[in-house]
Amino acid sequence: YGGCPWHKPPQGISERNVAERAMMLLDQYQKKANLYRGNAVLAPLGDDFRYAGKVETEAQYTNYQKIFDYLNENVPGVRIQFGTLSDYFHAIEGTFEPPVLKGSFFTYADRAEDYWSGYFTSRVFDKALDRKLERALFAAESLGATVEEMRGPRRALSLFQHHDGVTGTAKNHVVEDYARQMYNAINLVQGWTTKSVKAQLGGDVAWLKACWKSDAPRNLGANVCDPTKAAYAYNPLTKEQRCGETLVPPKTVVEVTLPCDMAGPASHATSSGEIKFDEATGMMTHPIKEEWMVWKVTKGGAYLFKPGKLQHFDMNDIKVESGGYMVSTPLWRRKVIEKSMPNEFGVGTSSIIDFVYETKLTVDNSEWFVRFTSPISNNGVFHTDLNGFNFDTHYFRSDLPIQSQVFPMPTLASIQDKHQRLTVLSEHAQGTASLSDGAIDVWLDRRLNQDDERGLAQGVRDNVHTRTRLRVMVEKDGYDSNSKAEFNITNLCKRMWDELNHPLEMFGVHKGEEGPPAVGVSEAMRTNHRAISQEINEKISPGGVVPFVYMVHKRVDYFKRAIESLRASDFPKTKVPLIISHDGHVPEMMNFVDSLKGEFNLVQLFHTYSCFDHPNSFPANDEKLNEHYNGDTHGNPRSSWATCAKHHWTWMMQNVWDMDLGIDGVNVDAMFFMEEDYIVSPSIYETVLTGLDLSSDSSYFGIVLDVTNGGIERLPDTVEDGWVERQFRTGPMAFPRRTWEAFKSAKDVFCKYDDYNWDWSVMMAQFKGLMVDRVLAPSIPQVHHIGASGMHTDKKDNKSTRKHVLKDATADVILSPFHGKSIISGNDLPQHSKPYKNGGWGHPRDHEHCLKILGGKTEAESPLQYFFHSQGA
Repeated sequence: YGGCPWHKPPQGISERNVAERAMMLLDQYQKKANLYRGNAVLAPLGDDFRYAGKVETEAQYTNYQKIFDYLNENVPGVRIQFGTLSDYFHAIEGTFEPPVLKGSFFTYADRAEDYWSGYFTSRVFDKALDRKLERALFAAESLGATVEEMRGPRRALSLFQHHDGVTGTAKNHVVEDYARQMYNAINLVQGWTTKSVKAQLGGDVAWLKACWKSDAPRNLGANVCDPTKAAYAYNPLTKEQRCGETLVPPKTVVEVTLPCDMAGPASHATSSGEIKFDEATGMMTHPIKEEWMVWKVTKGGAYLFKPGKLQHFDMNDIKVESGGYMVSTPLWRRKVIEKSMPNEFGVGTSSIIDFVYETKLTVDNSEWFVRFTSPISNNGVFHTDLNGFNFDTHYFRSDLPIQSQVFPMPTLASIQDKHQRLTVLSEHAQGTASLSDGAIDVWLDRRLNQDDERGLAQGVRDNVHTRTRLRVMVEKDGYDSNSKAEFNITNLCKRMWDELNHPLEMFGVHKGEEGPPAVGVSEAMRTNHRAISQEINEKISPGGVVPFVYMVHKRVDYFKRAIESLRASDFPKTKVPLIISHDGHVPEMMNFVDSLKGEFNLVQLFHTYSCFDHPNSFPANDEKLNEHYNGDTHGNPRSSWATCAKHHWTWMMQNVWDMDLGIDGVNVDAMFFMEEDYIVSPSIYETVLTGLDLSSDSSYFGIVLDVTNGGIERLPDTVEDGWVERQFRTGPMAFPRRTWEAFKSAKDVFCKYDDYNWDWSVMMAQFKGLMVDRVLAPSIPQVHHIGASGMHTDKKDNKSTRKHVLKDATADVILSPFHGKSIISGNDLPQHSKPYKNGGWGHPRDHEHCLKILGGKTEAESPLQYFFHSQGA
């Protein structure tokens, strides 16, 4: 059936030859068994060209079954059958300890130097169309599309995942059929999405259409909406995205002004350096070098890349516009768009630049690629993604041919050294390589005149006009620069990946059609933080504000209750910054905080050394840290449940006091600190301001807001609203900058004291006389603790073992307003007793890290990441 490569005809199995054929096959399987650890062998049957019809399928099954029956009946110790992968794994389960293989088998070679690295880029237009359909489905599902509604488009997408579909190795007419099915699916999904958006907007919006349009399955699509007419953007992500000066909140439809981005520098200063171009060619020279390259080849086809002569593209017939941000030739064009940094990452040291290439390759036996070069010394180490989630690390080998050093790039390629990381993100799949230090090559298209004898029986010459958008990131911190560490992307890179692969879905009035005119962008949607600062400055009186700072982890239910109480209080949420310091990117917590961005002037921080984000490395549970460690004061091994909260608290304090909130002319000399499980009184802001004024004397540490220290101490014997003196113990507190400076002077005691509680460690510094311990507290508690266990424990709340239970607190606790303006005289404070040493903080590595944070920026620390939001943003 189809013949064999060694030109021997197949034989039907009969009683005459079954013994001879069965033993021959068994001999092959026994040799194969030497490669297996267990006593079961998995032998795949068939190939791309088998089981082409009913007759062949029946013959194959019948012949093999005769052989199986003979072996099972006549050869002791052999049992052979048809089976599935599940059957195989059930057979070997428990018979041996399976080894762990990590990585990939790329790049595959079937013989000699024939490496299958060409198909990574073949039919790149269709690879891009595949992603367009994926994006459309993602947006529809985020709007509530059901499985049944999207079944047809999903089948079209699934069909293209065939090993001759997305690979680009099908015959021309099959490629066209794949494209037609995906094109029709995109139109169907866009129709559903447009209908959903119209329903959200309401009113007369019959003119509204999806902006993306293509005239034919393999024609290049484009935004055909009229920029002078009304337009709307839908954001399918759980993070906000920007369209020009307009912020589009998560899963929201917002009116915008088109276009969303244009060739040129970013509208907000965000990057680490100036973008420069070569005046003659328009190619970028800084912060990276851009080169348009061509492999001229004489061999290779849809599957195989066979390098020939490497040369630069002829730049003689080139048009340079906008100082280099736009470049074009008769065959291709490129525009550069500098991206603004997402606000939560601040104005940092990273550069984010989009390169949008449009190509129409008509020259046979040419492979076009762009080369990005940086000063990075990566020593041949090169990283790519495998599927958008996992990553593979490659090592350049000079003893292997160039074609073996080309790898698939579904979405990402990256190199790094200890100074910076260069990452290239793509909106579709193609091939990539790093053939010299500091360089990343990304294929744009390939056209081959000949077949490469791998089954296609034709060249690849059906190239069409194609668009490739590459997002190039230069990051100088925030990543693990250890070359031996497992590669992972930064949070900034993940954010850029999300936005590139799931951009805004645009809707508007098609050019030449009737519709309402574009309107100005609402000022409430503009988020340049300088503009926000000016707005805040106009609302608050000169003098000072006291930002409220919450340290949060993952107890979202508690924090929701905390925000409810803050919302019902006198806290000026449209005027004063609300700072939330996250210990990790906890999805549920981040989603809730996202919902607050239109209500509060929000500033988000993300703990660089989060135990949630990095659970298996310091400062979380690094197993190696307990080797040769004798334990803490009580002999306990190091554990992250004890260390994480104190590390977060220390990092948060260092950063909030150092950060510039951008409120020009307004003094921020004090802050109020709480954890995620405290509710506040209706008069909390008045109370904080009054208390800080009364405690402005340097003999005070600051103020605490619960005179009972969480119910441990009794209420003072007074009925008047007033302030009482206490020794600092714990709980929500507000203090001025001078206290913070004193705290940093006492960092040796704080960082080395074997107690995982930050407050008990502060008390030790006070006991040693390095800080004052006197505080003022309102005679009526202004905060209430509704939580139980600490932020990083997983213990369940148990009503029988603690006083405060969330449901009790939310139902029964009512905090009374407080308006006390004076200090109630009382007895002198007793001498501060030495605090009990709880342990959990005895490891020298924790001491060292804490001291580095309080002493300044640590070697591996990324810059402060913060996120400004004004009301309505």
